[in-house]
Amino acid sequence: MLFNLIIPVLFFGLMGCSQDDVDTEKPVIEVKEPHDHAEFHPGDEIHVDIEFSDNVGLKEFKIDIHYGGDHSHKSLLDEIEWSFLHIEAIDGRNKHVHMHIDIPHNAKHGEYHFLVYCTDQAGNEAMVALEIEIEDEHGHGHEH
Repeated sequence: MLFNLIIPVLFFGLMGCSQDDVDTEKPVIEVKEPHDHAEFHPGDEIHVDIEFSDNVGLKEFKIDIHYGGDHSHKSLLDEIEWSFLHIEAIDGRNKHVHMHIDIPHNAKHGEYHFLVYCTDQAGNEAMVALEIEIEDEHGHGHEH
């Protein structure tokens, strides 16, 4: 008799799982800081303030900063094409991330890509791309 009750419960339980129950909605990324085209100097600190949210559940975020200028010019100075990568697991439906990222004193001047990725529990990914500028002390980027 118990077997006769289990089969209908399993059948109707499985029938209730439809395509509508699959999470296809990407997480939302709101980058409050830095602002697009923000300007920094070597040795500065980038203040990062980001809100992540998802309709079901967050899984992970990644911040990727890398040089986006002309890679063909070689500097005579001791500058590096600085890059930064941070990956962190997160959970819940909302997450506030506040970080400070140090720019090396010898970071090459120019345009950098500031990319933020977020993945939810279902594997949906969102991305926000900003550009930041690392300039010399006089407010001008320079090419070598």
